[in-house]
Amino acid sequence: MLNTNLINNNEELYSDGVALINKQGKYYYLNEPYTLFLGHERPDEILGKPWTTTFSPEYAERLQNNILPLVLEKGSWTGEAILLTKEEKTIRKHISLTKIPDDNLICICQQHPFQLNSSRIAYLMDNLGKGILLEDENRTIIFVNKQFCTIFNIVVEPENLIGADFIKRISDSSYLFKQAEQGLHFYQKLGEKDSILGDEVYFSDGRLLSRDYVPIYINGSFKGQLWSCADITQTRQLQMSLVEARNRAMESEKAKSGFLSNMSHEIRTPMNAILGLSEQLSFTPLSEQQVFFVKNITDSAKNLLGIINDILDLSKIEAGKMTIEKEVINLEHIKLSVENILNPKAKEKGIQMITEYDALINAHLYSDEVRIRQILINIIGNAITYTDKGYVKLTIKLKSTDEHKQVVQFICEDSGIGISEDSIKHIFEEFYQEHNSKSHHKKTGTGLGLAITKRIVNLLGGEINIESIKGLGTKVIVSIPFEQVATEALLTQKSTYDDCTLIQGKHILLVEDNELNRFVFKMMLTNLEVIVDEAGNGEEALTKIEDAKYDLILMDIQMPVMDGTEALVAIKKKYGDTIPVIALTASAFKSEVNHILNLGFSDCITKPIDQKTLQHRLCDFFDHGSVKDKYYNSIHKRIVSSIFEMAGKDPAQFSRMLEYLLEEIEYALVGWKESLVSKDWVRAKRIVHREKVMIKSIGINGYDALMKEIEDDSIVKTEAELQLLYAQLVELFENLKIKFTGFEG
Repeated sequence: MLNTNLINNNEELYSDGVALINKQGKYYYLNEPYTLFLGHERPDEILGKPWTTTFSPEYAERLQNNILPLVLEKGSWTGEAILLTKEEKTIRKHISLTKIPDDNLICICQQHPFQLNSSRIAYLMDNLGKGILLEDENRTIIFVNKQFCTIFNIVVEPENLIGADFIKRISDSSYLFKQAEQGLHFYQKLGEKDSILGDEVYFSDGRLLSRDYVPIYINGSFKGQLWSCADITQTRQLQMSLVEARNRAMESEKAKSGFLSNMSHEIRTPMNAILGLSEQLSFTPLSEQQVFFVKNITDSAKNLLGIINDILDLSKIEAGKMTIEKEVINLEHIKLSVENILNPKAKEKGIQMITEYDALINAHLYSDEVRIRQILINIIGNAITYTDKGYVKLTIKLKSTDEHKQVVQFICEDSGIGISEDSIKHIFEEFYQEHNSKSHHKKTGTGLGLAITKRIVNLLGGEINIESIKGLGTKVIVSIPFEQVATEALLTQKSTYDDCTLIQGKHILLVEDNELNRFVFKMMLTNLEVIVDEAGNGEEALTKIEDAKYDLILMDIQMPVMDGTEALVAIKKKYGDTIPVIALTASAFKSEVNHILNLGFSDCITKPIDQKTLQHRLCDFFDHGSVKDKYYNSIHKRIVSSIFEMAGKDPAQFSRMLEYLLEEIEYALVGWKESLVSKDWVRAKRIVHREKVMIKSIGINGYDALMKEIEDDSIVKTEAELQLLYAQLVELFENLKIKFTGFEG
């Protein structure tokens, strides 16, 4: 028999539990750690007892029937075991069984690495908010927490499940599942190497369970599997509530945008008639009193239009739809334009309007001309409104400059009524207006001007501050960074078109359902010496086109019987691009204008419009062509340059890439044309998704908005709109095909 003194004197074994078992299966030696592991104080409490009594019943059966024969045959076995303490609590230990002479066994019991600091691990497992169960490779439970038992209505305490058969225990809870077979099938897995996370199953009481399966492999050997589960019923309900709330918010935003778009159209359409007729009336011989009346009608209409624009601007900013449209600008020209607009108002009040301009400011800067003008009109207009005597002064000076940008400061000073210290804190808030009980000034405007100004300044990357002393005046300081423009990048200066020579004698079809607006437009066009025919809707326009040849069609978008979009589809189908069509719209939204251009209209004119602006737009069109014509004229060189760079400036590679480009163009054209005939919009959209990377990579950057609109399922599109959108891409690719077939550089 083995000398037990050798064990007691071996320091390496001293911290491990060691027991000797005779061939009758009884303990004849235990060291102190082994005794303590089992919850006993002295070894003699266990000596002489069958060793299987110190293991859980299920595990003892496995030891006797499976593990012991293996040890006697092979000589040793190592693995996890479930022991039973004096208090009949189960504990998990790592044991090594080795055969020694006379068929005796030595059992070395070690603290398993996973059990180190077990109280901490148990605490974490119990507070994960998930049910956790760990089983070994023989489907024996070696750990389970309280949450798992609660979820599956297991009334046994978790520690009493250690050593139990997992499949038997989970099968006892099969009645919980809405579909028992589906619920239990998930737990039949054994040793599958791929984890499964987030499997969902319903309980019969309506609860939703999320389940995970994680196999445990150590050094390539399967050792068990971890199951976790969580009741996600409330989480899913919350998610669904959030999705519903988001959808309602989106629907509300869509309804709001639709309402604003419609209101814009409904209000701006009659405003076009009021301003247009006032302008036409001013061209006729008038008495002094009549001039006064006409001027006041015009000023009031413009003031109303300004209020409408303020409300629309605020809505666009809130919806994130206000965009900055940068181009080459001249600040001095903008200053002169603002002076011309506001000087008459200052003179009326008898106050002096002074402007100073810094000559060091670059003549060509890059920014949004419309928004810069809007900022200046807002701050100077406010100064004039609240100044009764003295002056309003605008100083535009260079604050800083470097190679790439100039920061320009706009300082507006006045000798007006000033703003109280308390009011300055709120001055940029929407609808805020200072209460002036002691002043004769009435509240004017909407209280939106400065709120909108601040937001626009922020969009431009600038800042705005106000200094004021009540009763002495106000100073508004705006600083905005401007990109400098390289000399070679300067655009050709826009023509002013002081006369109407370019459009004299042109034959134009005016399509507008509002009779008053049609009358105003006809008067303007007649004054510009244009031959005008009229139609009240798209259907009438198609009849007119059959009987006469037109140089241009001015087409309103919203009309009864047949609207402008449907009419454009019919025109393009029969006449292609031989008849240019410019859209007329009362929409003030840039997104709507972009949508109209995406549909293939040659240009878009927004109402209301005065005669001089209409003259300029028409002259520019007949001088330079449509927006699309200008784009095509600039695009081809850029494409060749992009492909040549991608080809590493290798002529042979360039030719191969050009062949690939033409193949892709042909593939897309065939697909789109077939889709347009069959109205297979899913296929057409799939081709867009395939081709958009190629379009972008070769330098075609003018079709981003069109492709985005096609792919955006949240935008409801009519069949006519879909036909026009895809027709634009077909036209682009046809143009590229013609240009690059046979191209040799």
